[in-house]
Formats: sequence, structure tokens, C-alpha cells
Amino acid sequence: MEQGSRYGPPVERKADGSLYEMTPSQQRQAAKMIQKYCCNCEKGNCILLDDGDEHTCPQRISYSVGCRWFRNAVLPAFPELEAEIFKDITLRWCVKCGAGFVSGSNRNKYCPACAAAVRREQNRERKWRKRHTVRN
Repeated sequence: MEQGSRYGPPVERKADGSLYEMTPSQQRQAAKMIQKYCCNCEKGNCILLDDGDEHTCPQRISYSVGCRWFRNAVLPAFPELEAEIFKDITLRWCVKCGAGFVSGSNRNKYCPACAAAVRREQNRERKWRKRHTVRN
């Protein structure tokens, strides 16, 4: 097994040893994310590969997930895309808005955006019932 380097643990591989693949739409999303959020991408070139010459970022043009920095620093900020690429991460669907989200528990029914609103609504109803209950 390959040991992790200073750039983090090795990139995950499938059981047969091949890298995880992205669809064309996932690759386009990843390329935009790399351009905007990767600290090693400068004008489309990878700083980590800098040896005096400019090298295009291989993750921006590849359909496989092969860059450790992308996998460990950029992709976790986008859990929906991460779950789509790595099928072993379970993607759940929000009951209220229908958006996909990565759940940390099997009890979650709502995405983080809707969870706060639902919690406020439930608290409001609970307090209303408590105030308006007639005691004999």
C-alpha cells in the first residue's frame, strides 16, 4: 500500500486498483472548482509541478481523480459532487426541497439549509400547543 506524502493520504482507488472516473459534466464542475478554489492552480497551471516550465494542471483536463490536493483539500468542500464521484458515499435527498446532501447520520431528513427552518417551525408549533392547551 502506498504511503501518504506531504500532500496528504494517497488518492482512493477502486477494488481493482483503477482510479475513480468522472462524467463529462462532473469534470466540467471540477475544472471550475479547481480554477476558483485550488491554491495550487495559477492561471490554469499547477504550481506543484513547477520545475521552471509551465505545466497545465492535470486534474483540470483529466476525467479521473488523480490529484491528492484536489481530493483532500478542494473536493470535500462540495459534498454533493464528492458523493456522485465516489459512489460509496451515500447521497440523501431532502424531504422539503428535494436537494441532495451528504448525511452524517441515518436520521437526517433535511438538507442543512432546510433543517434550520424546519426546526424553527417545529419549535413554534410545540410552544403554541403548550401555551394554548386548556387545563381543567
